[in-house]
Amino acid sequence: MDSNGHNNGKTLRVLMSGPAADSVAALLEHQPSISLVRPTGLTETQISADVALHVLESSSAHGEGEIPRARELRVPLILAAYGEPNGIVETGLAVGAADVLVLPQPAETLVFAIRKAAAAAASSNGDKGKVVTVFSPKGGSGKTVLATNLAVATARSGVETLLIDLDLQFGDSALTLAVAPRATIADLAASPGEIDLDKLKAFVSTDSRTGLSLLPAPKRPEEADLVGATQLAAVLDAARSGFGAVVIDTGPLFDAAMLAALDRSEQLLLVCNPEVTSLKNVRIGLETIDRLGFPRDRVALVANKVGAAGAVGTDDIEEALDSKIAFELPDDPAVPAAINRALPVVLADEGCDFAQATNRVAATVFAGAHAAGDDAKRRRFGLKGRR
Repeated sequence: MDSNGHNNGKTLRVLMSGPAADSVAALLEHQPSISLVRPTGLTETQISADVALHVLESSSAHGEGEIPRARELRVPLILAAYGEPNGIVETGLAVGAADVLVLPQPAETLVFAIRKAAAAAASSNGDKGKVVTVFSPKGGSGKTVLATNLAVATARSGVETLLIDLDLQFGDSALTLAVAPRATIADLAASPGEIDLDKLKAFVSTDSRTGLSLLPAPKRPEEADLVGATQLAAVLDAARSGFGAVVIDTGPLFDAAMLAALDRSEQLLLVCNPEVTSLKNVRIGLETIDRLGFPRDRVALVANKVGAAGAVGTDDIEEALDSKIAFELPDDPAVPAAINRALPVVLADEGCDFAQATNRVAATVFAGAHAAGDDAKRRRFGLKGRR
């Protein structure tokens, strides 16, 4: 597939699994547009596959435990079974399958189903919201102030926006926004059942002034342990599928939450202050980000408190970090004044220098963002019309 998600007639990689996979593989192995992948473990090749095809011996001999779920694969899943369609459609719905096939079918039908699933996934991916993570490896950098104001500015522009606070021990986005949360990410993670978009939206709080949605950090540090890697992945995937813009606030560490956010972010805003200790930590942070394999061209350096008395100059910042500054946020007395009033700066003083600079960041970072939730939901699962 090309960078836009179109197939352009190229070979599709099909991940084969299930007790009856061999019989279907025999039909597909000579198809010039199909390349079969037969892994010993699903997670080892899921990234390189375009579609997963799981084949059962009969529609009645299935247990959900042996059927992979679409979320685990991160590629569209086609569920196929021999015999009558007894309960197989319901099973497909339960595991998030993109399509269900009752076998036997000719090779042409199988190829068509595979191509349709791949095309639908490419189209849906094109409508996913943009995820931007705000991070600094130095506490007190103004990271949360930027994240909250960026989210508010984006929401005010008409984009359906979600702010997720992944500073799981000491996050205070809710306090900064003066939003009384009805639930936190720990409550969502501890709730029974899988996390999808509908469930996520049932746990977020809404800022009545701007329409911004917020998923706050846990109320107490010990509740951070409730939010595991599986829950983090599900929350972020659901958020991306239903909001035009997702802003993630993080703690100052490369912990599991930060790595999960980085794995799903289109852009990382790396905040530094114009002082020596901040520059030292940010330089180490950049080296760590490079080792993690996150592309440097998706890292935007944000210099905060520019112009403060005794501050390091912007030229010296760029030389120290061997990176160009993408955005400058001025040292502005309106910022602490707004924080102490528990108001976002872009609401408290729209005309101040910091608010105008943040609005420029939002317009640049989320240029072209849209409320993707409704379209994504309509296209996510074609089987729903077959009930």
